[in-house]
Amino acid sequence: MSTEKALNEKILKITEKIRENYPELLKHLNELTETIPAKEDPEINLGKYYDSLVNLVNKYEESHTEKVLESVKVSGATSANSDLIEEVNSMSLSYNYAGEGAVPILFLHGFPFDKSMWKEQIDSLKDSFCTIAIDIRGFGKSTDEETDLSIDLFTDDLVAFMDRRNIEKAIVCGLSMGGYIALNAVKRFPERFEALILADTQCISDSAEAKEKRMKTVQEIKQNGATEFNEKFIKSVFHPDSLQNKTELVDRLREVVFANSTRIITAGLTALAERPDSCSSLRTITIPTLIICGAQDELTLVAQSQFMHENIKGSVLQVIQSAGHVSNLEQPEEFNKYLHEFLNKVKDNRVD
Repeated sequence: MSTEKALNEKILKITEKIRENYPELLKHLNELTETIPAKEDPEINLGKYYDSLVNLVNKYEESHTEKVLESVKVSGATSANSDLIEEVNSMSLSYNYAGEGAVPILFLHGFPFDKSMWKEQIDSLKDSFCTIAIDIRGFGKSTDEETDLSIDLFTDDLVAFMDRRNIEKAIVCGLSMGGYIALNAVKRFPERFEALILADTQCISDSAEAKEKRMKTVQEIKQNGATEFNEKFIKSVFHPDSLQNKTELVDRLREVVFANSTRIITAGLTALAERPDSCSSLRTITIPTLIICGAQDELTLVAQSQFMHENIKGSVLQVIQSAGHVSNLEQPEEFNKYLHEFLNKVKDNRVD
């Protein structure tokens, strides 16, 4: 390949990167062209232009990263690390950021919650790890009232977010629907993840019967609103003791659930009904994996966690007593203990 052709390919590649990730820099491309003096040798022109593009991107990334770190770096919890925004796939994705570390931990919430469900975990981990909790498209402050939702789309958003934040590799932790996304992400983009944490989730897709039932619920919500569904769902995710003795927690989650529009509730349920099966790919997972579930989880049974444990080589299974489908909220101290043990092992085994 000639030097000129190779330079053209490099220029094309970095220009595509700018168009996809930094559209705000497009206006500078013509300006750069005008600053390159005319030369008899086209390779000199191309080389100067390519070097200018690289310099432009590098300076922007350094400046952008420094500004973000200044706004989010905290030794304790402050409002500065909350509700940051990253533009990905034509939508504004909201996230919380705290702590520092070589490989970030990306937390993915369940349906129909938001990133606030990970507060106890972030507060526990932020002194030792870089933590990022994301509002999945349509939920929390990642508003999207138009797009049809799907697990594949959520996964695309996750990886696009990683690309935008220059995160080459991450540890992904997902609960329930977040676990479906985590499994999908590790299946489709295995090179992007160092470790996997699955909480109160499963690998199976909806059976025909379950799918029919879920879609019937969608129609009922469209006709009658989401109030009745929301109340029943809130009761279904908690252990009976939590419903009786942790009313403040229940009320906090109720507020999160009722903040969703009816359209997002039905779109989320449809995404769950149409989610792909991930069971067939479990044996291909080679990264460290922690599986946590509530002993009394009635939505994703312990048997499902046991199945994933048996099929993911080297995985660790922890069952938390007196917890239902939101074990990280009901028993945060025990949940966090397992996170610390697992993440410290991952860190110790990391090859820098």
